[in-house]
Amino acid sequence: MSDAGLEALFRSCERDLIRFFRRRVRSPETAADLTQEAFLRLLRAKPAATLHDAKAYLFRTANNLVIDHYRSSGNRMAASVTETEWRAFRDPCPSPEAVVLSREELDILQQAIADLPPRGREIFLMHKFEGLSYAEIAVRLGIAKNTVVVHMVRSLGHCRKRLGDHRHGSSDPE
Repeated sequence: MSDAGLEALFRSCERDLIRFFRRRVRSPETAADLTQEAFLRLLRAKPAATLHDAKAYLFRTANNLVIDHYRSSGNRMAASVTETEWRAFRDPCPSPEAVVLSREELDILQQAIADLPPRGREIFLMHKFEGLSYAEIAVRLGIAKNTVVVHMVRSLGHCRKRLGDHRHGSSDPE
């Protein structure tokens, strides 16, 4: 990770990490120390280990640091962290089930987009992936803005229906 990337990550995550640690160790000084340690561990991570999500790595490291902190303190402070607080901690990494469901839904959406009528698909892609406004699409295609709106409403409805059918177990594509 570059120095600039690490600095940007530090700026964006420092407060969240400190808050994370303060809730678990109940000591501002210890929270600050553990925050520094989490960033040091990120800095020392082997370059060969590619980090796809440095923020997730930081919070996974933070969780491990809290566990190490309580182990090294002989569990004296562990009583200050309630079971409810531990359960309330939300791991920033999605669960394996969530990953599989997201991939399935992405596949469904890709198929739904592929199944759109050509003009509807073209307008949908121009708006959603190229970031063009309805007016810009209308000018580019030489059609009325209202026509673009009609195509987008139909396309979005089609994609919503496909996702809804998938989520509710319907196997009928239309």
